[in-house]
Amino acid sequence: MSTSPCLEIRYWRIVLILCLIATSQVFAADPTIVADTAAVVETITRHNHTSSERVTPYLLYHPAASVQQQERSLLIFLYGAGGSIRNYNLKRPPYARLRQELANRGYYIVVPELGPLHFMNDVAQESLDAVVADVLKRNSIPAGRVHVMGTSMGGGSSLAYAIRRPDLIQSVCAVMPMTDFGLWVKEKSHYLQPVARAFGGTQDEVPKVYRKNSAVFNVNAFRDIPVLLIHGTADRIVRYSQSERLAKLLQDNGSQCRLITVDNMTHKDEVMRDCQLEAVRFFEAAVR
Repeated sequence: MSTSPCLEIRYWRIVLILCLIATSQVFAADPTIVADTAAVVETITRHNHTSSERVTPYLLYHPAASVQQQERSLLIFLYGAGGSIRNYNLKRPPYARLRQELANRGYYIVVPELGPLHFMNDVAQESLDAVVADVLKRNSIPAGRVHVMGTSMGGGSSLAYAIRRPDLIQSVCAVMPMTDFGLWVKEKSHYLQPVARAFGGTQDEVPKVYRKNSAVFNVNAFRDIPVLLIHGTADRIVRYSQSERLAKLLQDNGSQCRLITVDNMTHKDEVMRDCQLEAVRFFEAAVR
């Protein structure tokens, strides 16, 4: 798909703005990062998965050292638009209790570098497949204990990944997700070009790509995958109706889905502040 110079400039301007909006933290060159958050020590290691096509960096949060050896679990965390492994939602204060509780329950958390505006396109999926396989093998994690969570773009991408990998994913927690990409770019037209770049065309040009990544058109994929949706009613970036619609479709289809509604909350990480323990309990109950 060809693009005009004006659209090209606009695209990179959006990338720059998104990267500047989020709080940035540069990790040290040492591959092992020890973060002390509220007197809780977290061990985070940095890795690269190398294939013939690409190198995919990722961060790995480790279970708490005090936890006795037990069957481990893995949570895949996908960041929002403009994010990276240096700048991602999970490391922020509204997720601190979630990280701590999961570490105490023997969870690894992987944060893969998939690009600032990937929207779980084919390249992102292939990279994530490789990273997950690498983490499971290195840490002897059973394939039946893999969950996925994401915020905003990461929320929509988490749902999209579960659609493509229903035999791998045990549960999905999607925070402020877009559930219908075609409708979302109509509602937020300045994202039309970044999504078109990720998907290889506009909705009119490649409608099947938009549908295969949109959870509302793939409800049968979630018949055996519990879904937890968390969304604020005052969200103007990804409208609350995106989650509301998916929740109804899944529930009507007999799927296990819960929508946590946060009244008057806009599109920000604070939406997770009071939902962290609910998410932990959700993951623990979803292992099958």
